[in-house]
Amino acid sequence: MTVAEGLNFILSHFEWSNRHFPRTISTSATQNRQIEVHTKEEALGYFSQAEFKDCRISAFGKLEQEKIIPNLIFVDLDNRDAINESLILFHKTIKARPTVIDTGNGYAIIQPIKMSSWKEVTQGNKKGEELSKLFLQWAERYLTNNKCDSGNHPSLKNTMIRVPVSYNSKLLEKGKLLEESQVFVRYGWDDKRVAIENIRPAFIRHVNKIIKEESKLAKIDRKGNPKNYQWIDELLQCNIEDGRSRLLFDVSRYLINLQGHSIEEAADKINSWLNSRYYSKSMIKSECKRALKDGKYPRRIGTIKNTDQELYEIIPKEIKQ
Repeated sequence: MTVAEGLNFILSHFEWSNRHFPRTISTSATQNRQIEVHTKEEALGYFSQAEFKDCRISAFGKLEQEKIIPNLIFVDLDNRDAINESLILFHKTIKARPTVIDTGNGYAIIQPIKMSSWKEVTQGNKKGEELSKLFLQWAERYLTNNKCDSGNHPSLKNTMIRVPVSYNSKLLEKGKLLEESQVFVRYGWDDKRVAIENIRPAFIRHVNKIIKEESKLAKIDRKGNPKNYQWIDELLQCNIEDGRSRLLFDVSRYLINLQGHSIEEAADKINSWLNSRYYSKSMIKSECKRALKDGKYPRRIGTIKNTDQELYEIIPKEIKQ
């Protein structure tokens, strides 16, 4: 397979073959910035200029973005051990046999779905583009049992797919040989654009839950002085070995009750900060839910010093200054 054939393969997942373009591409040469192209040949020209490194193409073209048609589910799966469970969920839940692309760092799962425009679709106070973004992010988590990359936030405008046979420059930087850094198709889809009617009720419940959370967040009195809690901003940039679970109270209250993040957003940030298999996503979300329920503020650094000297000593010195 060549990069041109790899591009053709990805294009086969998109609807309206006569309207594949315009859509965006990105490469290492564009520093991963999206560039709009109008033909397959133009896309290949950019790929060639980049020596076929980090070649990506947008999952949704200009037509889908304008009409708000989220007609493809994309999953970024860093946890390679979760691929079999995810594929079982795809098949069991929506009767799908998706494409799986090995990106070197993990897997990308691509499943075209039957979908019409969401331009006039509403659910509560959510509508159109915001609702489609919620769907794409929810579907990724729902169909992988939350095993997907929590830092990935797909939307109609930013979902980019690596082109098979192109190269992953991150692997080259790690000393991999050129052929070892190639992106390749592990499984091809069965050419069936599946219906998702059976999971719509679960998605509606998810949206209603978010609306309810947002209503609670809006009622929280955020009069705390940000300067008193700057230490948590700095803490989130640090890697500490001990005491993280004891700091979950403060971090979750800071993100939710002071910063106004949703439970999902806060849990994603905390999960990324913890970066450890010892903390489950469900445990983190439970703490975030408690934060939303109690509406409390995090502790000040001085309070920790006076009440928990052992924990205070764990916190990096530069944060305590």
